[in-house]
Formats: sequence, structure tokens, C-alpha cells
Amino acid sequence: MKISRLSAIAAMALTLLGFATVPAEAASSPNIVGGSTVTTAPSWAAAVGDSSGMWCSGELVASQWVLTAAHCEGATQIRVGSKNLNSGGTLARVSKWVRNPKYNGSGYDFSLYKLTSAVSQTPIQIASSSPAVGTKVTLYGFGQTCGTRGCGPMSSTLRQLSTTVSSDSNCGGITGSVELCFATTVSGTDCYGDSGGPAVVNGQLVGSDSRGADGPGADTCGRTKSIYGDASVTAISSWVKSTIAAG
Repeated sequence: MKISRLSAIAAMALTLLGFATVPAEAASSPNIVGGSTVTTAPSWAAAVGDSSGMWCSGELVASQWVLTAAHCEGATQIRVGSKNLNSGGTLARVSKWVRNPKYNGSGYDFSLYKLTSAVSQTPIQIASSSPAVGTKVTLYGFGQTCGTRGCGPMSSTLRQLSTTVSSDSNCGGITGSVELCFATTVSGTDCYGDSGGPAVVNGQLVGSDSRGADGPGADTCGRTKSIYGDASVTAISSWVKSTIAAG
């Protein structure tokens, strides 16, 4: 979960970890460990992938657009509005992919997928400002549920985890004002699996997962403070709006 930082990166990679044609970058992203299965999926929840399966998370931000991580490249289909990874909701085809022009391999890790047609699910609204330190945040994702890299497949059901925003100084590698730091107090909650997944405050989107680390090269779970790799979506909301307007 956002056990780390919601910032310069956007997209909680729901990595298939070791299966089929999962993008290399997605396979190294953090996942949601230690959360609980949702009772009902939010209408905007999305799973991003191709004919081989789903390998990233995302969120519906307009009736025909899904936001995810920039490194979640190559998707051809997206499931929207289901708590189940491989059934339910609306399975939509992709017609276009746009990566944030500021993406540099870590910071500004956002991209948008345009669907071939609008879906009936209700999009999530992007918050107008970033949450303050101490704010309660809910993270969502389909990532692996065990605590070490490559220890299992993605979760078959959407999971959620509650945490709080922490000071940037508690997370290593934050990219300026576009990233957030999340506190992690549950052992095993910060590992690999979800990219592009949302961080939500009061029903509004404040970030999208990109990577997880407690400083350069960190790849273990259970850190008390770590970079969740979410890019604060509020920092790129103008790009999202202009991209959608351009079609």
C-alpha cells in the first residue's frame, strides 16, 4: 500500500511477477501486502493488462480514460469497476496510450490509457490539493499478498490498506513536490506487486503508485518508512485534463 510515498510516480504496478509477458519495470514495483479484501470495488477501480493477464492497477479518471503508471506500458485491455481481477465490471479495449512527458524513469511516473469507448462506471475525482502530513490515506491494488519479491501471483481480488501521509524526510528518493511519503507501521506491507494503484483521501484521488523503496536499492518488505512511489496526482492534474481534452 502507500506505505511509502505517493509522489513523483504514478501507478501502483499490479505486477504479475514472473508470469507471461509482464513488463520488466512493472515486475519490480511495490505491491499491497497486509491489506484486506474490499467488500465492494469502487466504480473507478481498474486492472490493466493484455491477453496474457492483468499486471498493473489503475483508476478511471474520465469515462473513457484510465490513469496508471508510466512504466505500465503495452496494455491492450483494462477491467473497470470489479473487485475481481479476471471477471466482472467492464472489460474495455485500449485505443491509445499517452505517457507523461516529464517521466524520467522514476519521477512523474504517470500515463493515461484511452478506451475504445466510454464505460458506465463513475470516475474518481482528482483532489485539488495534496494531503498534509498525518492525513489518513487508503491505498488500493491487486498486487501479490506475500511479503517478498516474486513469492506469488497477483491477488485475485482488490485489496485496500489504510495508512497516513508522512514527512518527505522519512522517505529516500522523493522527487520534489510531485511525490508523497506514506508511513508504514505493519510489517510486510511494503514490497512488490502494484503499480498505478490509487491512494485515496475522502473519496478523491491524491496519488498513484509507482515504486517502493526505503532509500536507493531497497527491496525488502516491512520498512517503517518507505517510498511507495506514488506520484501526487494533484501535481499533474493539468496534464491529465489537457490530455483528455485533446482526445
